[in-house]
Amino acid sequence: MDAIDALQQRTASPRLKEPAPSEAELEIIYKSGLRAPDHGMLRPWHFLVVKGEAREKLGELFADSLNPDSEEQKRKLRNAPMRAPIVIVAVAEIQEHPKVPPVEQITATAAAIQNMSVAIHALGYSSIWRTGKAAFDDGVKEALGFSAKDEIVGFLYVGTPTVQRDIPENKVEDYFKEWSG
Repeated sequence: MDAIDALQQRTASPRLKEPAPSEAELEIIYKSGLRAPDHGMLRPWHFLVVKGEAREKLGELFADSLNPDSEEQKRKLRNAPMRAPIVIVAVAEIQEHPKVPPVEQITATAAAIQNMSVAIHALGYSSIWRTGKAAFDDGVKEALGFSAKDEIVGFLYVGTPTVQRDIPENKVEDYFKEWSG
């Protein structure tokens, strides 16, 4: 698939199944993420790839860290990582820098997620970018090996879509205006 088609046709898929990308395809996806724009070339992004039984452990971590109010909420947290064969946890490890504030390090990591999402689509798979309470919980961050100052920018769920979603076309003129000063 050509790059323009991949960019203009990519959609999110809330439920994903096997097959997941192969190891060779994952390498392509990872390399695509690492080409994201990055002010100062800080490379603030770090990724944890969660597969197989590790997804169950991630669900347990969510349930244990977030103190859900009900058994139903606890079950949902435990099952969240099971919605796809692979979950990529994208984290911006925030570095002190005189010219690159934390927001730029977070947006660089977000750009890496977007690059991976487009690559996933171009390879014939699908993904969905999620956050939720787990992304903002210091206990989850620390259990995953990061510090409270770092930011989980997203959980990228990866696999084969169970349904095709048609997304309506946006009108360019609704979002872009020429500014002439």
